Amino acid sequence: MLINWKWVSVLSIAAALAACGGGGDTTARGAIAVNTSNGYGAIVVNYTSQPEANSDVVDKCADDSGAGCAVVLEFSGNGTCGSAAWASGNGVWGVGSAGSKEVADSRALSQCIAKGGVSCEIPPWLETQCN
Repeated sequence: MLINWKWVSVLSIAAALAACGGGGDTTARGAIAVNTSNGYGAIVVNYTSQPEANSDVVDKCADDSGAGCAVVLEFSGNGTCGSAAWASGNGVWGVGSAGSKEVADSRALSQCIAKGGVSCEIPPWLETQCN
């Protein structure tokens, strides 16, 4: 009977650790936020929590542009890159993520163009970033 109680204790501890996040998710997470009224954006990478990445990217965007920033893309995965393209001609944004900077940039530019962007480009001040 003593052996059964030991197993019950071991299983209880294991269940508690699993419920509390024991072991942890080490997937890197990132986010992109933009302010559509003034053309400013921000990218953050290498967060362990998506809500934390989202909060920090909005704060980073708002620090430089004022209120009005919103998360437009969440991305995750070690080695995943996030990119944003902006059309200075009419203020349209496009975003993309991929396993390389080049493909993420291409996806962001394609989305910008598809949304009607005029003169879409990756802003030099908003560098593509990778987890």
